[in-house]
Amino acid sequence: MASVGDVISSLTLIVGNEPELVYKTLEEVVQKLEHRFGFAVEKISFQGGECSVQDIVSAMSQNYMFSPAALITLRDPSELSAEEAEALLSALNSYTGDNCLVLANFSGTVDSKLKAFFSGKGSLIDCSLNSKGGKSSFLGDEVHQSGLHFSPDAFRRLAETLGEDVAQAIPTLELLKASLGEGATVDTQTLEMYLPTPGDVAPWDFTDAVEAGKVGQALDMLWRLMRAGKKHPLVVLAILQRRFIELAVVSGTNIHDTEQALARLRARDNKFNKPPFVIRKMIASARALGPARLAQAFVWMSQADRQIKGEGGLSPELAIELLVARLAKSFSNRAP
Repeated sequence: MASVGDVISSLTLIVGNEPELVYKTLEEVVQKLEHRFGFAVEKISFQGGECSVQDIVSAMSQNYMFSPAALITLRDPSELSAEEAEALLSALNSYTGDNCLVLANFSGTVDSKLKAFFSGKGSLIDCSLNSKGGKSSFLGDEVHQSGLHFSPDAFRRLAETLGEDVAQAIPTLELLKASLGEGATVDTQTLEMYLPTPGDVAPWDFTDAVEAGKVGQALDMLWRLMRAGKKHPLVVLAILQRRFIELAVVSGTNIHDTEQALARLRARDNKFNKPPFVIRKMIASARALGPARLAQAFVWMSQADRQIKGEGGLSPELAIELLVARLAKSFSNRAP
């Protein structure tokens, strides 16, 4: 994938899973192209689903009297129909002009052929953040580039609050700079006044909190999954069921090491592929819980499934909250 620093093509596609990052990348690409052509470049914007491909092609084909070139932006190309995407692709394949076209996708999935065209040209910028390490690096880079000086505790607090939604660091840092000034020092007390609503969390961080027996933290992460992550209680229940099935698989008395545990896990699911340290954590959690508590956990999950679906008079949110509290408490009340 190309990075913003590599972009020299007149045709560029930006994709990502965080609108804030796509927008920031679009700004950087625009600035680079403006520098290339001069700030007198003509700017034309289109919105996918609200324009015709003919409008875009016409804008690309024109000469502009008072500008060396035009910078044409198409937002959300995922909104194009298959026929429109095909027509645009045909035009791009034969394009030889000097005008620039930048496609920035903020939601949905871009037509695969259109995406392959930009990828083949080396002008596809994918600013998706998928791995935990990638998100952590992104946050550190953004804080460093902001010029603000975070105390270690303030940085940890920011990371904890943002969770999976690290792209929200961009407006948060901009607000801090506007309020405190360039190069200001940010401690935890100062940061608290500017923190956004807690963001989504990774499912494995949620189950880690449950298995650590931290009831309050597990419930906090549950609500972040449902609010920021927009996960239905049944989805959260599925996350828990999958995890406890894994614990049940590695809980056998004949499991003595990670290789044996991995063999059992793969016998159940041949696509299972997690590193040894994760399997060691599974074994430790299964042994700490014990057979009786593990069996009880499945009873509670079965009850919660019925309650979420309307049995017993509890709201789906209260049913899953009760389940999470019970499961985390069962880990905190480990038998001696």
